[in-house]
Amino acid sequence: MAEPMGEVAPSHSTFWSWGAGIAAILVFGAAIGLWARHGAAVFFDMLTAGLAYCF
Repeated sequence: MAEPMGEVAPSHSTFWSWGAGIAAILVFGAAIGLWARHGAAVFFDMLTAGLAYCF
């Protein structure tokens, strides 16, 4: 017979899901902060320079 959900051990994927969600929120917040501080033109210049450096 199936066990109730309360007795099942939490998986590690839940931990990684929370971590990925928090990281995404932090990156999005940093992007909004840069946009607010430097304006759209400087923000896009920094974004394209960062992408060019990575690739």
